[in-house]
Amino acid sequence: MTERTAPAGLPTRPDAVQLRARRNPRLVIAGVLCAALGGLGAAVVHAETSSSAQVLMAARDVSRGEVVQTSDLAVVTIGSAPGVNTVPASELSSLVGGEARVDLPSGSLVGDGAVGEPEVAKGTSQLGLRLAAGRLPVKVMPAGTRVTLVAVTGTRTGADDGVPSLRVTGQIVSSPVPLADGASYVLDVAVPQASAQQVADLAAREQLVIVREGGN
Repeated sequence: MTERTAPAGLPTRPDAVQLRARRNPRLVIAGVLCAALGGLGAAVVHAETSSSAQVLMAARDVSRGEVVQTSDLAVVTIGSAPGVNTVPASELSSLVGGEARVDLPSGSLVGDGAVGEPEVAKGTSQLGLRLAAGRLPVKVMPAGTRVTLVAVTGTRTGADDGVPSLRVTGQIVSSPVPLADGASYVLDVAVPQASAQQVADLAAREQLVIVREGGN
């Protein structure tokens, strides 16, 4: 092993001995911070990507009661939105042909329940009736109860105005509600369209009763 000649008065260092480089503490800390921030950024990107979802939104203004078409809806991707009521894009086909139950402004997210089956079935009419006590059953009739609407002769005055024959099957839409007078009720019923006018006329003349058939 050879030794390097050192200035007078200083010890010599062998060639095989290497001096260890001194590390700058600031650079070490900066490197650790960069690595940590990089990992955090990757985690955030992963979280946003994994929590995103494709949902439905209104592609145009859809008014309440309109039948929803495919062109009325669009698919949009959103990030995590806790508490926001949405419909997955995979359910698009099930909404087409349904009825908008609320107004859907263009660009708004479609919420669960915003589109559903028509409230008034095709071929039927929904009527609001006011009937005196004694012209409908006392027992509670919940929505969906099937009933028969029958024309009767005579009014409170005892007059007979030539009441046309009527016996038509209907369905309770909203249960009868007693009015403040304590002598009459209001309710909604669905009846065939062909009989709607006659039912309304008979109810106005107090010549209509509602019969609850067996099994209902």
